Amino acid sequence: MNIFRILSSNDGTINEPNVSSFLAYILNPQEDHGLSSLLLQELLGEIILLDEAFLSKIKFENRITDLSKYSGYSINVVPEMSVIIPNGNTTKRRDIDILLEIKDSKSEEILYSICLENKITDASIIKKDSQLEDELKGLKNYYSENNLNPEIYVVYLTPSPSDISKQSFEKLNYNKKCHLYWDNSENSIFSKLTKIFKEERDGIVDPINDQSVYLIKSFLSFIKTNFKSYIEEREEKREKKNYGKPVIDHLKDLSLKLNPSTPYKINDLKNMFSEHVLKTCDTELHKTTRDMHIKMSIVNEKNRGHYSVKKPDDERKNIFYYIDKSCKTVKLFDARSCKDIVIFYKNGDEIVSALSQEILE
Repeated sequence: MNIFRILSSNDGTINEPNVSSFLAYILNPQEDHGLSSLLLQELLGEIILLDEAFLSKIKFENRITDLSKYSGYSINVVPEMSVIIPNGNTTKRRDIDILLEIKDSKSEEILYSICLENKITDASIIKKDSQLEDELKGLKNYYSENNLNPEIYVVYLTPSPSDISKQSFEKLNYNKKCHLYWDNSENSIFSKLTKIFKEERDGIVDPINDQSVYLIKSFLSFIKTNFKSYIEEREEKREKKNYGKPVIDHLKDLSLKLNPSTPYKINDLKNMFSEHVLKTCDTELHKTTRDMHIKMSIVNEKNRGHYSVKKPDDERKNIFYYIDKSCKTVKLFDARSCKDIVIFYKNGDEIVSALSQEILE
């Protein structure tokens, strides 16, 4: 039994802010998780590897010093910190997933501010989005308005090394930045937590209470499944077993055989899709599964966000668009030629939209 996978099973997905909240909890030395400041020190240790001048006020023998509640520092951890970005006569709001402020306990001066942006899937990374840039501008604006001047660092936490996360990170023109991962890398949260448990086993660090060990090991297992719930994992296994590969990939294959200039009635498309799957893998496609995937693939279908469409530029799922308000006929979607089409997707708990021209590279 894994409590994280159970709690994420309501709609088959996990809420990114919930993962950020748990990470904020285990990064906070003031909490009762038993890790003290060990994980926080491990995370900040990656920053000082980039430049020996970074975080100099909290280093001892070229390592991050003790930041526990008994040290001379206090840590302020703020999940979902909202910042405002001025833009001429208008403003824009961004939510920083986790803000970590490191203060001198005596003077109460904020020495360092760590802006941590968390992504648990590459699907939530939008190619042209200026999220990191906006959060940095908003944070600088926040401190300026409050007459504060901490040294600011940006930490980008993504699932594992990938081209899209690398491009998104490198787009931020700022030298005090650090790219970390959840898994499949030496500088991952998974590696850092397992290192702490190994050191605890070897008596290098203080014992961690059994309740916290069970909880955090469940979280490690959850990381290994790419934050998938039991429902989501079962569905993926079922699709691969029944149809050889995910159903959306069969629909994408069918689309490659269609004429880009031809309008297709939804009912005709459903029949073609069923015939394609039957011919390809000798298995009859369940009608509910078929209808759900067609609806998911239509970019201007308002309800597609309920079917795990989590970014506007998802080329795998952006296949068709309704050609009129009747929503009975579609054409193949191409952002380059369909520049004013509304694309719906899910961002957190909300269904939001973007224009197709905004996702062009």
